Amino acid sequence: MNKYTTMIAASVLAVITAGGLTLRVYLQKRHFDRTVNEALKTSEGYDQRFIDMVNRLENELALRASFGYSGQKDPLTGKERLVVQSRPQQRRPAAVKVTQKNEPAPPAVDSVKLTAIIFDDVKKSYAAIMMVGERSFAVESGDYVVGRLVTTITGERVVMEDDDAYFIYEITGTKTRRDKFKASAE
Repeated sequence: MNKYTTMIAASVLAVITAGGLTLRVYLQKRHFDRTVNEALKTSEGYDQRFIDMVNRLENELALRASFGYSGQKDPLTGKERLVVQSRPQQRRPAAVKVTQKNEPAPPAVDSVKLTAIIFDDVKKSYAAIMMVGERSFAVESGDYVVGRLVTTITGERVVMEDDDAYFIYEITGTKTRRDKFKASAE
């Protein structure tokens, strides 16, 4: 009998351990299902969790766009990525300009900024990260940003247009606005 006692003890211990692990997995699954069902019961709770997730993603993108990454191979994903290089701003002395009554007002400051251009391996097309004020948007050709249609995205530039003008954002950081009426006359 002494010969089989250790085997019986080991078998009982294995059965108890298996039962404990099974119970733990069952309780974790039940807790997860209960959390999901509570979130789905009220669309407000589900929507708020989704909004919080999107806000965290935007914060991560803003943080990622703000660190000193100069382009080439992305250290986070290992893919090739182009990033807008900011030029150091040079201080110029302020010039006093006298305006006349017939002179048109200066154009408003463009709040759109190109942050990065990314090549999507799955779709085999380019996407761009555009900043409008403090918000960032991932855009593809055909999307609208502040009422402008994104017509072309290449590895070096993003071209957008509205009813009056073309807007060209270069990866080097330059912004160009061309009026449609002047461009068609040239």
